[in-house]
Amino acid sequence: MASYSYRAITEASTVLTGKLIAANESELEGKLNMQGLTLIEAKKTGLFDLSLQRGPRFSDQDLLNFSFFLHLIITSGIPLMSGLMDMMQNREKKRLSYAAGLLYEKMESGLPLSSAMQDHPALFPYYYVQMVKAGESSGSLEAILTDLMNYIEWQINFRKTMQSAIIYPSMVLGAVGLLVILLFTFVFPRLLHILVGLNVELPIQTRIIMGLASFFNRYFLYITGGCAAAIVLLKVWANTDSGRKSVDGLVLRLPLIGMLVRKINLSRYFKALATLYTSGISMEHTLTISAGVVRNTVMHEALSRVTVSVMSGEGIASAMRKSGTFPSLVVDMVSIGERTGNLDSVALRASSIFDKEVPEVFKKIMTYMEPLIIMLLGGIVLFVLLSVFLPIYKIVGGIRVR
Repeated sequence: MASYSYRAITEASTVLTGKLIAANESELEGKLNMQGLTLIEAKKTGLFDLSLQRGPRFSDQDLLNFSFFLHLIITSGIPLMSGLMDMMQNREKKRLSYAAGLLYEKMESGLPLSSAMQDHPALFPYYYVQMVKAGESSGSLEAILTDLMNYIEWQINFRKTMQSAIIYPSMVLGAVGLLVILLFTFVFPRLLHILVGLNVELPIQTRIIMGLASFFNRYFLYITGGCAAAIVLLKVWANTDSGRKSVDGLVLRLPLIGMLVRKINLSRYFKALATLYTSGISMEHTLTISAGVVRNTVMHEALSRVTVSVMSGEGIASAMRKSGTFPSLVVDMVSIGERTGNLDSVALRASSIFDKEVPEVFKKIMTYMEPLIIMLLGGIVLFVLLSVFLPIYKIVGGIRVR
């Protein structure tokens, strides 16, 4: 997230300036549109918003726990302020206690719950605040919190599934990297020093290994520092709007990986859409907030254009079809849901379709990756064996001739 200073035009055609926190300019524009403002100019005031660094941040699990306690307070009939005060006394869950204290302080001054949450985006995401606001206005906060808990729990489980799936390839690639570093910095220099002392002609493989080992030993600190600097610079560039867009665009163009990222983001989008649609939030707000949960900036911009098209009077299915982001089957489903008024159930069905397809795509990626990893390991081992044992074979052969 970043802090933006902006200039916008109100509905009365007056110019307004202010500051807002958003993931990018598209999200900033969407937030301003919901306030009846048209963005003229936006300027990022920093790569990271400093206000987000003060105090604890909520993980998804923290947010789920907080939602559970909030739901418990409301369903048990305890006054909200009294329940928040009880949460403040919880010394085991310090982040929850901290958040309860912030909300209590704001609400004590007369703010509603959603407005108190809105001042702390590091704790309560934008979509969360908007749904709580809808629950307050419709008198269905209990049901909204249940929907939010289901959505957050789905996000947590989805993330765990993906993390467990990448453990094996990450461990193998890490082991390969450590093996290469160990060989070139410790094993080869000592072994090749012995071979050189035997005064035999070394094969090309051994000379390559010797050159690489010598280079690693001589410039190890420079190589390490250069790699660290390159990673930092790449990370800083990737956090800029242009860098993030370039990286996200490249990821979407990668075979299979691009398909995987697209399905993951569409699953998030439709899950949020279904959850928000049933909460009573307007379609404009629902589409804007749903687009906000999409992490890939290229897809986020495409989904934001869908929102703009719908706001101008176009049908949802038609706008989705024109964006080129959605599979035709899903667009047809949305079209039916739009005509029958069952958009929430259609969105849930679309999300479940992508949830099932994600593991299949990942399995396909692993099907290609596993033989590549084996070939990489085999190639390294073969090259090492040839570079070490060919000179030894020559020495043994020379002794036999004598």
